[in-house]
Amino acid sequence: MAAPAAAQGKGALAMRVTDLIAQDHRRVREMFLELERMDAGDGERRALLDRIVDELDVHARAEEDAFYPAARAVSRRIDDAEAGHAYLRNAIAAFRALDVECADFTLGVRLIKGIVLSHVLEEESGILMDAQRMGGDELERLGVAMQERKEALTRIRCKRAA
Repeated sequence: MAAPAAAQGKGALAMRVTDLIAQDHRRVREMFLELERMDAGDGERRALLDRIVDELDVHARAEEDAFYPAARAVSRRIDDAEAGHAYLRNAIAAFRALDVECADFTLGVRLIKGIVLSHVLEEESGILMDAQRMGGDELERLGVAMQERKEALTRIRCKRAA
């Protein structure tokens, strides 16, 4: 999965952006499964939901900043993907304040998960396949750029939380 290439002189392995995106998708899918297994009264539900939302936000913003501009050259699906991100953000904002024990919270989680899985399918069966035309070196360069953007966004979140 990771290709042996120095990541801008840092000595780290560069992962292709397509692999990085797919890895993020798997992680969020696993987090949703964990959330669904929790009891309605479990106090950790809110914390896990907040982690999922943070993960989704960092992933989407990094994609929009580091991957989508380059992918426009090989895929006509980027506008749809960006619209999917906007739809997801609106859905999250609409239900995030609900009490974790109410039925609407569970319905909201299912809605968010459905939006995410639909978007994942769109990306993995379309955009990521289209992106292969960019070639390995460009995919690795974009992987480094997206990972760096994710790290910067995460640092900003941590500073705000402190």
